[in-house]
Amino acid sequence: MKIKLILAIGVVLAALLWFLNDGKEEKSKTTEDDCSGDRFCSFEELTEVYEEGEDWIIATSTEGNQQWLVSAIHGGGIEETTSSLAEAIAGKSYPYYAFKGRLASDNFRNLHITSTNFDEPQALEMVAMADHHISIHGAGGDERKTLMGGRDKELMKIVKRHLEEKGFAVEQAPEHLDGDHPDNYVNKTKTEKGVQLEITRGQRKAFYKNGDISYSSRKDASNETEAFKAYVKAIKRAMEEYKE
Repeated sequence: MKIKLILAIGVVLAALLWFLNDGKEEKSKTTEDDCSGDRFCSFEELTEVYEEGEDWIIATSTEGNQQWLVSAIHGGGIEETTSSLAEAIAGKSYPYYAFKGRLASDNFRNLHITSTNFDEPQALEMVAMADHHISIHGAGGDERKTLMGGRDKELMKIVKRHLEEKGFAVEQAPEHLDGDHPDNYVNKTKTEKGVQLEITRGQRKAFYKNGDISYSSRKDASNETEAFKAYVKAIKRAMEEYKE
């Protein structure tokens, strides 16, 4: 009896740990525009509970080629490493936008607004000025791969090729992550299209030494691995090729 009880407790604890880590980034498998898995369905709702500067911040840059935008609307602690990647890709060459969660814990559960409902005013203003857009997101899963979606099919092909040339696994995103909804933030450009990259947790952990994607690790650029640098370089080269 005691053995069975111990086993049962072990199963419950394992399930809980999964939910608190990878499971929390597995988005709803209903429809892309369904916000039922989020605490808030709009930015206004979020600001009624959480405060800028304390619970979340917005980071932007308007330098570089104004035809482009690189974004991470689930940055900071919401989907770890996404804003670090987006900022590195943009550099001083392209405009950049990130909404970053700063809660001590449970950023995803409390601050995630699905892409079709993300309506923060500055984000909408910046994406409306761009012709081309790459939006960086995080997905669950231990396997190292990137799930690609969006409506810019030509740019998707170029990005896929450059990532694969650097040794990264790339797959077409499943329907609930495919980013092809017209209201998805990635597609709110002048051309009404963009590319959405959903990077698994396993791949994101490979971007930092010892797989540590905690805030303390991410804020120290010296912890970025060669994989991080190669990924950034691949995206930059794809963007350069696309605009030629």
